[in-house]
Amino acid sequence: MNKVINNRVLQTLCLCLLITGLGSCKKYLDQEPENALTREEFFKTEADANAAITGVYDALQGCVDEFLRWGEFRADLIQSNTALDPVYLQSFDNTNAISTWIDPYRLIARANIVIEKVPEIPAFDKRFTEEDSKEIVAEGLFLRALTYFYLVRSFKEVPLILQAPSSDAVDFLQPKVSSDSIFNQIEADLVTAEKSLPVDRGRAIETRGRATKGAANALLTDVYLWRKKYQQAAAASKKVLDNASLYSLVAADNWFKIFSEKNSTESIFEVQFDSQLGEINTLRSLSGGQAVNTTLYTLFQQETDLVRGLNRTYRESGGRQFWKYTGLTIDNVDRASDDPNFIIYRLPDVMLMRAEALIHIDDQQKVEAGELINKIRRRAGIDSLENLDGNTPVDVFNFIILKERAMELAMEGKRWFDLVRIATNENDEDILLSRVVNSRAVVDRAQVRSRLVDPRAWYLPISRDELSRNPRLEQNPYYK
Repeated sequence: MNKVINNRVLQTLCLCLLITGLGSCKKYLDQEPENALTREEFFKTEADANAAITGVYDALQGCVDEFLRWGEFRADLIQSNTALDPVYLQSFDNTNAISTWIDPYRLIARANIVIEKVPEIPAFDKRFTEEDSKEIVAEGLFLRALTYFYLVRSFKEVPLILQAPSSDAVDFLQPKVSSDSIFNQIEADLVTAEKSLPVDRGRAIETRGRATKGAANALLTDVYLWRKKYQQAAAASKKVLDNASLYSLVAADNWFKIFSEKNSTESIFEVQFDSQLGEINTLRSLSGGQAVNTTLYTLFQQETDLVRGLNRTYRESGGRQFWKYTGLTIDNVDRASDDPNFIIYRLPDVMLMRAEALIHIDDQQKVEAGELINKIRRRAGIDSLENLDGNTPVDVFNFIILKERAMELAMEGKRWFDLVRIATNENDEDILLSRVVNSRAVVDRAQVRSRLVDPRAWYLPISRDELSRNPRLEQNPYYK
């Protein structure tokens, strides 16, 4: 069921999930919808506001599969275990499951309800202040912006839905809008959200698992990089790095615990799961079912990276399968439950994004960029790179940054987006082409190159189901 198009059912479903906080509402859907009555009765108290924003985070849990697939599986760090894998071969049409966007738009719908309705609650519940309302709305804005950021990087042009599904009068049969329009809205949402979000929420599970100023600034850093707004990216990243009391690199010996134990000191925002609460995901099978590409394996071997390599990012058994999200310890003990957190942002990610921004500002800033890179390398127990200074060309820095991001952030849903961003910003298609093509089996390289040589193919096709439901949608240009 298309949650963007069928607004009556969407509203009913969203309100059921928001009120109950559960993932199923079959009996509710069996009833005749009474939209206006339901909406008027619900948003009256502080408890309603908390239930509503909890429903948005619940929807975020349902998006992690898409976020990981979109950001990782097309790139050069994974070796496909299937000879005819269309993702590995870049062979897409509008029937591929990877093009499904139902879950992200479900989140957007719920966030829109929060953004629209929560500001009305202080008039009914005097214990729920305007400041309380602004904070929860800020969370909704952050989560909506995050979701659109994944969508725009994956599809480039998508429908921009900003209205809550309040009645049948709301038109969700909307056409795509330009990527600039999407990015403008993302920026506006985040700038507004950052003002009302807290710095710290006390408990780690809250501080690392809900939107904060640090999370908003990490996302803003990423967004600004995509738009070549390097000064703004540097400013946003500095706000994160300056909060050293909240965000700090874990010790080398504890690097794997970032994934096995959740919510480490370097975590900025991660999607929370707890199997005891019935909150599970498929990250363990998605990650563990993929083999490390020779490209990535070679990097770990060349650097003798013992902190992030064997039995950390991958293990030898099963054909060098990824161990992040799969393992419980570095001694080959498997995770017993399907509830690893999905890390959206952590400190090394922001440090490397800041380095990427700084090298584009002026030569003096390149010194700090080098220091950031070397700090991450030293934590990994590998030698610092000497002579990274104002005389180092941008293309050399880009090469190093991509290498460090590969070793630090592999299987965290970053790599494809990194390649697209830097290749686009530098107007150098070979940054993506050479890495992806050379990571494929020799027999597959020609056909992979033939598809990716057109940058329009760097974005996914719109699903056939979405096209049939919404006649105002047009297929992305490469796939027409």
